[in-house]
Amino acid sequence: MLYYAPPTTFVNTLSGNYSLDCSSENVFVSHAHSDHLPSFKQAKKVIASQETIDLVKVIKKKEVKAQYSSDLELLNSGHVLGGKMLYAQGDGATALYTGDFKTSDSLTMKGAKPKECDYLLVESTYGLPQYSFPSRESVYEEVSSWVNSELKAGKIVLLGGYSLGKSQEIIKLLNDYCKVAPIVTSKIAELSRVYNKHGVKLDFLESGSVEAEEELTKGFVSIIPMHKANRALAENLQSFYGRKVSVATCSGWNLYSNSFCLSDHCDFNELIEFVEACNPKKVIVNHGFSEEFAASLRGKGFNAVSLEKSMERTLMEFV
Repeated sequence: MLYYAPPTTFVNTLSGNYSLDCSSENVFVSHAHSDHLPSFKQAKKVIASQETIDLVKVIKKKEVKAQYSSDLELLNSGHVLGGKMLYAQGDGATALYTGDFKTSDSLTMKGAKPKECDYLLVESTYGLPQYSFPSRESVYEEVSSWVNSELKAGKIVLLGGYSLGKSQEIIKLLNDYCKVAPIVTSKIAELSRVYNKHGVKLDFLESGSVEAEEELTKGFVSIIPMHKANRALAENLQSFYGRKVSVATCSGWNLYSNSFCLSDHCDFNELIEFVEACNPKKVIVNHGFSEEFAASLRGKGFNAVSLEKSMERTLMEFV
């Protein structure tokens, strides 16, 4: 039911073969992060949520039409707006492909729910036991307390986050906990308007707007892309505005840094709990620490393999 034809993984159903987040004629797109988007050049049938299609229009500047199939079910992934897992039926069996996913609720997304299946293809971005995240609520409190303290001191506050997903969660956090509408880049603003369109209400000021220019005359909060959240930018802004600048980033990789641990993925224990609840006959692990996580699953009695370790073979041999 699942097979690998380098460099693409496919799911085989009654309605056809669908590539998973890779270019082909029939393609399933789990979400709109660029590392999961196909080129769409050869795509004749695209399985995706409408939210993902709307985000693709912003990111790729491309019109794509989503289609549906009765033997495929899209389940919320909890990762970003429109993110979906794929539950498929075929060959007398069922398979679940998670793509990137998160089981805990956030301010902008409901967490993913497990579903029993025969075969599970699961990501393992944080597939080591050392990755155990604090509760989201505690991180929200930590971020808001820090932001309020820095603003009270008259500082400029910069928060770094990925443009899609993390930035919108930070906007919502600032709206709800700090009563602040942050200044954001045009790209983040475009993506955030798609969230607003689909019922996730976000209040922000787009850089370059009259409202944003007025906000720049005092201490303000701005959300910027992760790669720009650095000391050099802070020093330039401090020199230009004559105010001290505080910078922090929000990411799961900040677990052992001075910034804030806020991830759109599951931590190790959440991954284990999800697999146990799905109760699959076979688990194929991909991305991140796939070999280590597959070994952890085998230690718990699961028939688990790493996709990356087995690239020279087809998945059909495993499932």
